[in-house]
Amino acid sequence: MKRGSFFCIGWCVLCVASVATASITQHPATLNNDGVTAYQAGKFIEAIRYFEAAYKLAPESAVVRRNLCNAYQSEANALAANGELNRAVRYLEDAIKVDPENVSPLIQIGAYHLRADNLNAAIRRLEEAITLKPGDLDAHELLGQAYYMDNDLSSARVQWDYVLEVAPQRPGLHERYEKAFREESVEYDFNKWKSRHFRISYPQGIPGSMRAGVFSVLDRAYVDIGRRFGGVYPPPPIHVILYTSEQFSEATRVDGHVGAVYDGKIRAPLTDADGNWLTDDELERRLVHEYVHVVVRYLTGGNVPWWLNEGLAETLSRPLGEQDMRRLREHFARGDAFSLAALEDNQINQLPPDALRLAYLQSHATVDFLWNRYGRIKMMAVMRALGNGMGYEEAFHAAYRRNYAYIERDIANMYR
Repeated sequence: MKRGSFFCIGWCVLCVASVATASITQHPATLNNDGVTAYQAGKFIEAIRYFEAAYKLAPESAVVRRNLCNAYQSEANALAANGELNRAVRYLEDAIKVDPENVSPLIQIGAYHLRADNLNAAIRRLEEAITLKPGDLDAHELLGQAYYMDNDLSSARVQWDYVLEVAPQRPGLHERYEKAFREESVEYDFNKWKSRHFRISYPQGIPGSMRAGVFSVLDRAYVDIGRRFGGVYPPPPIHVILYTSEQFSEATRVDGHVGAVYDGKIRAPLTDADGNWLTDDELERRLVHEYVHVVVRYLTGGNVPWWLNEGLAETLSRPLGEQDMRRLREHFARGDAFSLAALEDNQINQLPPDALRLAYLQSHATVDFLWNRYGRIKMMAVMRALGNGMGYEEAFHAAYRRNYAYIERDIANMYR
């Protein structure tokens, strides 16, 4: 959003000229002009104060309402850029009230609810936006994404069909459309089940005992992992899609060594590559691992280094074993361990299987060390900083007063 792009400056100038003899501190035109000046200087809170005062005196003025709405939107945008989505949403609620015929804050608030995984709120606001302005491509695309995240794949494709028909070069949308189509072709006859926190889709033919075990594992993970993070509980619904190994491969297109994924939904196979049902322990480990990713995303908004995200998921889903520690000692002795900086990017998932296993193991060892040495409070401080948009190592240093190199030396010394 460009500063000043929604302001009716001409109206303000004319209004000032026509009221030169009026009380300059109370006239809505003067207050509006002062708000424009503050807004153009990037002082959105100050601009809001001026526009609110003008609105109180002239609530019928379309120009004042639109200017106040834009100031609310700009402050919300600044807050969202720092990860403060709840405060941003409150400003946008005010914007919608003051300028109810303006589609822009409806789309903006829908996008923020979507970022926060508040799917019901996102869908409601984006549907309102399309009712107000049918054909708005941003609203249709975002509503499609909200439906997709809510696992309503056919409704998502309807929205994206429209956008692609009008704007076929929309960046990245063809890929998302094809992904939704692929998943729908696999999941079209899946059974559905829901609990208070989860919505689970699963193929026919799953043994009743395994199905009940999955439901129990997930509900227990919601409570146990939430407590370990100090009382963190992502809003429902959390979608879980269960597959056979073949279906999992077809729907996700991931390599065979990947045990499960979280892409906004937990996706996990119930069988191994040979078609055998996974053991209860192995299935529980995979589901808890992916649920930790749900919590981390909720806390950080996705602004999290790969090593921390995977290290937390590993640490909270299984302990390091003797074989793990032996392998770590071997790698550190050879000097072929990764730096934390090298483990920041999600592209690490493209490594060959052996290197990827080392990356997971090293991330596990690092987070295990940090959690047990310094405690949950510092770890939560890192994630709050990341959620506020801070850089990876900067957030790490702010919480632990140590840089990556310092911790890398500690980890190496433990396994030498």
